[in-house]
Amino acid sequence: MIRFVLAFVCLLMSLQGASTPRPLADVTVPMADGKKVRLTQYRGKAMVVALVSTTCDHCIASLQVLSKLQKEYGPRGFQAIGVAANDDAQASLAGFIRLQISFPVGYLDQNTTMQLCDFKPDDHPYVPMYMFVDKKGTVRFQYAGKDDFFKAEEKNTRILIEALLKE
Repeated sequence: MIRFVLAFVCLLMSLQGASTPRPLADVTVPMADGKKVRLTQYRGKAMVVALVSTTCDHCIASLQVLSKLQKEYGPRGFQAIGVAANDDAQASLAGFIRLQISFPVGYLDQNTTMQLCDFKPDDHPYVPMYMFVDKKGTVRFQYAGKDDFFKAEEKNTRILIEALLKE
């Protein structure tokens, strides 16, 4: 049943023009403390990479949802990663992460963000954006803030995390 649901969602995403499934880009994300996180280091875990803006209230709420889910699903092999991608993300990230987020949050420049999300030059993405990555390092689903997915964000995120953890 889980495979059927995932296949249906994947088909729906392909009808909407999303570039999934695809390999997760081998991107290194700088953190506010100077450390760096390579996304591919989490291969073997189900992941959500959350693209956010440090000036977006919905993004803050989304990171808080993911923080709750990280605490709940982390022991089962789940990893959330936050990536701030707005123009002044590096400068504003330190204040932004004081929100008690329970997973790494870093920043990327525009070009690297475009590579990570497989955007075309004329794409205009909405944040927050979630990329759901399976244990093999494949981006299976990608949702932007304008998508219906975010109308029931926590519920939908739980469904996909649980499905990816069972694979």
